[in-house]
Amino acid sequence: MFIKTITEAPEIKAYYELLTKAVTEEPQFFRLTPADMVGESFPTEDTPESFTLGAFSDEGELLGTVGFKRDSFVKLHHRGLVFRMYVSEKAKGLGLGRKLLQTLIEKAKQGEGLRQIYLTVISSNSRAKNLYISEGFERYSFEKEAIKMAENEYADEDSMVKYL
Repeated sequence: MFIKTITEAPEIKAYYELLTKAVTEEPQFFRLTPADMVGESFPTEDTPESFTLGAFSDEGELLGTVGFKRDSFVKLHHRGLVFRMYVSEKAKGLGLGRKLLQTLIEKAKQGEGLRQIYLTVISSNSRAKNLYISEGFERYSFEKEAIKMAENEYADEDSMVKYL
């Protein structure tokens, strides 16, 4: 397996296919739905301040992904957001999520002045939270019923940060 920045059209297509499958089959772990991605421009560029990583099998199949974006406001530019992290079911338990996150952190550090990396995670997603904690993230806030999952069904959300 290898990790690289997603930049080409076939990789972007695979990204949306994987993410659509993820939010369809495991909606309890995401704040977005397939409808939220319809007509969307690819969310990142290929810079240390905005990128999406893909974890690929040796055969070229996209098995996992994670995105990063620096805040654009001057007073918040010392922070960057981790988003849309997902590892496919067939690759879970192989350490791919950890490798994606570690690669993201190292690439993000190339951006000048970055001091914090933050993310949000559904509070019940203990597997993801344990990974984030093991990589130095800590919870700084909790929001009850932050995400409306279905009629009369809400999910709580944690915000986490890693100080560099």
